Amino acid sequence: MAKVKLTSKVDSEVLVVGLATSNKKLQIESGAAQIDGASLLATLNAMGATGKADEVIKLPGKNTKLVVFTGLGDIKSAFDPENLRRAAGAAARDLNGNKSATFSLPHKSVIELAAIAEGAALGAYTFTEFLGSSKQDQKEPLAQVSVISKFADTAQAKAAAKRAEIIAEQTYLVRDLINTPPSHLTPDSFSQQLKKLSSKYGVKAEILNDAALKKGGYGGITGVGQGSANPPRLLHVSYSPAKAKKRYAFVGKGITFDTGGLALKPANGMEAMKSDMSGAAAVIAAVFAIAQLKLPIAIDGWAPLAENMVSD
Repeated sequence: MAKVKLTSKVDSEVLVVGLATSNKKLQIESGAAQIDGASLLATLNAMGATGKADEVIKLPGKNTKLVVFTGLGDIKSAFDPENLRRAAGAAARDLNGNKSATFSLPHKSVIELAAIAEGAALGAYTFTEFLGSSKQDQKEPLAQVSVISKFADTAQAKAAAKRAEIIAEQTYLVRDLINTPPSHLTPDSFSQQLKKLSSKYGVKAEILNDAALKKGGYGGITGVGQGSANPPRLLHVSYSPAKAKKRYAFVGKGITFDTGGLALKPANGMEAMKSDMSGAAAVIAAVFAIAQLKLPIAIDGWAPLAENMVSD
């Protein structure tokens, strides 16, 4: 997972800056970083750059190996945090093979800084677990993200950077679970994997197996999961700080694979059914994130897990 670092200067061989447009006129938005804008703009115009969202263009730099331009869309006095988050993410996704990158995007507050850090960290994700002979050919994602900011030394900015790391870590977990083939992610393996992780974050975890579910009268879960060779589970995680101001409960759907019951889905509809457990993944990871952030709330997360099959 990419680590997030705040800095006041370019500290890597890759510099990421913004590129915006107004009436088809390009403008480099380099934040606090100093670059030779005139010559770079001439090259960008010659290449047909647009500055639109999701556009990423790499050019050789004078003081860095690469200058990476990420599209911000229309020029604004202040860019929306989500705009900055997506621009940073697009650049990070395109930088596999580089160990680190410095992001210098325009921002006027810690909220915008947080969006840049989150976007860059979330963009530095790959899933190669089930690649075979081609796995060795895959380029590693960014291991470190540096964000240039005038707020770098403030407590608020440091907290925002740490929060970005935590959000990225738990989002990676959700993505990994969703991307895992259902033949490797059954109700039992899902619950065992997450229970093992829970101790790392100071979260309590309990698993009810199929026998306990039947005894306890959990007819919904047992009814859905009774047609599968992999029996259902109920995963319950909880975080309770000493001085909780509120108490909440999250419940997330955990169908690790859904054939569509007797109305079998066609092939085009079947492929996405391995993600029918994404609600459960998001709920459990959210509890982990809340525990890591030490938020003053008590939280229970419930993940009813089953395979919806015609028969075993």
